[in-house]
Amino acid sequence: MSTGTRPGGAASPTGRDGTDTGAGIETGTGDDTDTGTDTDTDADAGNGTDTGTGTDTDTDTDTDTDTCNDTDTGTAAVLRFLVAVRGAHRARRRRSAAFAAYLLPLFGGVWGVPVLLAGARLARSGAGHDPVARPLLQFLPLWSAALMALCTLLVVRSAAWRGPVVVDGATVSWLLPQPVARGPLLLPRLASSAAVGGLLGTLSGGALGHLVAAASGTPWPQATAAGAWAGLGTALTGTALGAVSVRHERRPLRGRRAWSAVCHGIVAVLGLLSVVALTSGLPGWAATAAAWLLPWGWAAQPLAAAAAGTAPYWWAATALWAAAVGACVLWAVRAVPEIPAESLRLRATVADRVSASLFTLDLRRTRSVIHSVHRRGPVRPAPLPAPRVPWLVMPWRDALALARAPGRLGWGCVWSALSTAALVQGAERPGSAMVASAVAVWALYLAAAQFAEPARLESDDVRRGALLPYTAGALALWHALVPTVLLAATTTLGMLVCAVVGRWTPGLAPVAAAVPAAVGAALVGAYRGPVPFHLLLGAQTPMGDTAPVQTAVWYLRGLLALMAVAVPVVGDALAAGGAGPSGAGWLLVCGAGGLFWAHRTARRLQAG
Repeated sequence: MSTGTRPGGAASPTGRDGTDTGAGIETGTGDDTDTGTDTDTDADAGNGTDTGTGTDTDTDTDTDTDTCNDTDTGTAAVLRFLVAVRGAHRARRRRSAAFAAYLLPLFGGVWGVPVLLAGARLARSGAGHDPVARPLLQFLPLWSAALMALCTLLVVRSAAWRGPVVVDGATVSWLLPQPVARGPLLLPRLASSAAVGGLLGTLSGGALGHLVAAASGTPWPQATAAGAWAGLGTALTGTALGAVSVRHERRPLRGRRAWSAVCHGIVAVLGLLSVVALTSGLPGWAATAAAWLLPWGWAAQPLAAAAAGTAPYWWAATALWAAAVGACVLWAVRAVPEIPAESLRLRATVADRVSASLFTLDLRRTRSVIHSVHRRGPVRPAPLPAPRVPWLVMPWRDALALARAPGRLGWGCVWSALSTAALVQGAERPGSAMVASAVAVWALYLAAAQFAEPARLESDDVRRGALLPYTAGALALWHALVPTVLLAATTTLGMLVCAVVGRWTPGLAPVAAAVPAAVGAALVGAYRGPVPFHLLLGAQTPMGDTAPVQTAVWYLRGLLALMAVAVPVVGDALAAGGAGPSGAGWLLVCGAGGLFWAHRTARRLQAG
């Protein structure tokens, strides 16, 4: 029997007569007889002991499988313990999920069913066979692929702060530091995110398929099912790629920026080609190339086959799309257990802060918390030379802030272009002039809000302008200079493009006079600050509490005021083919009033 000391271990307990007691070292049933020297090649689950059953041979060989088995056993025990002690918490979460599942069809029925019924009536009447629907159906694989690629990109970008694997603070503090397997803890969260995203994607894709069927006049069940299939795959792909991006987010920043630029470039090119195809037309091979060269084109082919009959090999594309989605999901399943604890801890903290700011309706704080997650490289040197005259300091600061955030400039130009495009569509279809003018003014406001981002930063952090010799109201007016110049330049450029391509009409001119009003409304939104507490205490009415309506109006008061004063003038100009000096004068007066309103709002925010 074995006596003495194991290699690398402690002395073996022996009886007084020199025989092996086996206490804590070897336990077994039957006649256990040692015929040689015990030799351990491993640390035996970390305690230097050997536990076995049967007859010991000359050499005991233990591998790392013992450690893995112990880890799996410990993980199963931990999960059983959590199920037992967190039963009440899990019951509350199930009730919350059931309530959310109740609200989803309720609001979907109130807002979505009327639109779908209108589309069904349009399909039954056969009114979808018009010249407007032909490019939609002809280039369906192209623009639907661009739309699905955009949705995938947005889901992946949102994974930077919301997961899709988000654990609570207790899990981060107590479970992650323990020697338990990560997979059983994290994979259920991935499955939950995939289920929620898949449900929303299925509903959105089904609604899109129904509307496409209405535009083509084909039976809606096949198109609705094809759209639901495309939406489901897009949601699962975005969720899976989001999990993979979280797993590899600690890689060098330069490489991640390169990948981000490539992905954004692909989506931008697809969007541009879709706009050109729907407005001016493209060769027929463009849609075919998009349908087979892009994964999202594979998803769009069943919809194209159901609505337009232009995809004869849709079954092959369906198989390719299913394989691509399955590969992404498998990639995510393998990557999730390897997500660093630092990333999980960061997202748990961000989720708590976002929830707290949303409960207090502090959307500005929510936005700041979300942006704080993104890794940023070193501060780049100033791309603009410092001014030599004092009055150019404020415009220089604003231009410098926008130059260091080129995304703001890009989105501002995009919204300005969409505003001009909406005006062109309204001028060519006088019956929809008011709707087109509302869309154009709304897009103009969004462009002004992008260009007014320096003012938003100033209102978030008062230390930025604390040493400047200006009052808060004067700073707000200084911040209006650069946005006004940029918005006027992009609007003028859009009108020049319309003149070059032969789509200019005098009805487009009044929108240029609305630029100061749009900038004033954007500055009011930039200096709004946190929501006042008295707005959260609404009055009880037969229609419910008025607090949500009061809060929404307070947040959107700049946009609502702009649309109230600008949409009638711009709409009348589009319908009449032009506007006189009175309309432009009215918009300029409203612009001056908007800047005065921004001045008062900034002073009131500083005074508290």
